[in-house]
Amino acid sequence: MRHTVVEAQSSTADRPRPRRSSLERVHRLLSSFSYEHTQLSLSELSRRAGLPLSTTHRMVTEMLELGMLERDEDDLLCIGVDVWKFGLLTPKSYGIQRVALPFMQDLYATTGLPVHLGIPEDDQITIVESLRPRGSGPERPYIGQREPMHVVAVGMAMLAFSDPNFQERYLAALEGDRSADAPETIRRELAQTRATGFAVSQRKTAPKIAIGAPVLDRVGLPMGAISLVVPQGTATPPYGHLIRSTARAVQRTAWEQGMG
Repeated sequence: MRHTVVEAQSSTADRPRPRRSSLERVHRLLSSFSYEHTQLSLSELSRRAGLPLSTTHRMVTEMLELGMLERDEDDLLCIGVDVWKFGLLTPKSYGIQRVALPFMQDLYATTGLPVHLGIPEDDQITIVESLRPRGSGPERPYIGQREPMHVVAVGMAMLAFSDPNFQERYLAALEGDRSADAPETIRRELAQTRATGFAVSQRKTAPKIAIGAPVLDRVGLPMGAISLVVPQGTATPPYGHLIRSTARAVQRTAWEQGMG
């Protein structure tokens, strides 16, 4: 028996590890940058990507030639303009962002309050547009920021109108949580969101209040959601109706332009 175990362990140790593809390594390098780390040295990039320094050096040299990476005035590495241009062509974000932006600008001009646009990404949301006063506080997400659906108003607005099976899987993943994020609490909030057409949340903005409304496709599933962040103590229904009307205007325009 011991001989068999040793043989099995030896076989496992001798088994070659799966080799990462070049594309995966490029993805790891690009994913190493963030809003907190926009410039990196070669060694920092190697460490954050989990790649050997020699491999990082070779790939960075080629990515610099292709415009995927650039060097700043301090000779640190940063994301290249070409990658930014590719990102602008993403239909899932660019289409809804292009349609929603004029309506968001009107809403911001009317209220002077932060306005955000999010899209669904599996069980998370990604912020793809944000208008807000300079110096906004913790309710100020950056473009590209991801959050679990249930912790932000745009996410709750989308989750409330998602496929019921998806909702149940999402809520099941929260089972055992005895905090304010317990499935029973979320379920009640989702029911209220469906009844009013807008979600109300303070999980990321407290003491301020975020109010979000979904932009639905022709089947009734969310393509995105718009939110407004209002001061503490504000009566939410008037702003809820305003954000819901804005989301529906975006929805109508998106349908007219063949989206959804």
